[in-house]
Amino acid sequence: MSLQRVTLLGGTGFVGRALAARLAAEGVAVRVVARNAHTATDLPEGVGALAADVRDARAVRRALADANAVVYLPGCVTGRSESPFRELHVNAPRACAEQAATEGVTRFVYVSALGVRRDAPSHADRTKAEGERAVAAVFPDATVVRAGLTLGAGDHFATPLADAMRRYPLLPVLGPGTRIQPLHRDDLVAALTAAMRRDDTNGRTYEAGGPTTLSMHALVKAVRRAAGAHCWLPPLPQGLAMAAGALAELAPTPRFCRDQVRLMRTDKVVRGDLPTLDRLGITPRDPVADLDAFLAV
Repeated sequence: MSLQRVTLLGGTGFVGRALAARLAAEGVAVRVVARNAHTATDLPEGVGALAADVRDARAVRRALADANAVVYLPGCVTGRSESPFRELHVNAPRACAEQAATEGVTRFVYVSALGVRRDAPSHADRTKAEGERAVAAVFPDATVVRAGLTLGAGDHFATPLADAMRRYPLLPVLGPGTRIQPLHRDDLVAALTAAMRRDDTNGRTYEAGGPTTLSMHALVKAVRRAAGAHCWLPPLPQGLAMAAGALAELAPTPRFCRDQVRLMRTDKVVRGDLPTLDRLGITPRDPVADLDAFLAV
């Protein structure tokens, strides 16, 4: 499909900025939508920005005007209850997809995550799985891309972890035995672009993981090596992690919660029963091999 104008909901984040840059370089008119869009200073030149909440129906209607493709990127990682996860993973994408169908948008892509299940222990995984079904119910041709833990320069995992490792002598590891299949940001961007451009992606779900599977403990050790740090990385017992999460939730804006502990009870890897990146013409790279470059930026 020929892309002319794309709206990226939640487009000012780590993945959204890279996707906007690629699309703009290909001559696509791009509009990014986020609550902080009016303060975003590092958007690619020529990319339009609209400050709006994806839960605001009137704002979403403006954001989708004249778009022929939409990508829904927002996700929730912290919450005291299921409510914030449900708002961003189910209610908002369903309303956005419904509005997209009304506006005649041709492509709608919902970014989900590896490991989602209806019966998952975490609110995050359960609501993502429900969100996939909610979007499909109102936009049957929607494409779902289940992304693995995505790494790259300025990411939300390796970058802050490396900073913490350089400052502290000890950093307990949450879910040390959980299996992870890290994904290179450029490969996720390529997958989302292909999902919009190709006619054979309608109504399909793709699992996007990198070529290497390793434990969370092994991944954290790889970050430590790339960061040039020497901190101790003991496993964090689950009971102690849940207690720490409950305590953190007492803060006005908690940065850690019990659902993050539950999230790490299940592996985040490709299951094998759904199409993967190779079906989109992408040979994934190992982002762990590039950690030195990511952390040097």
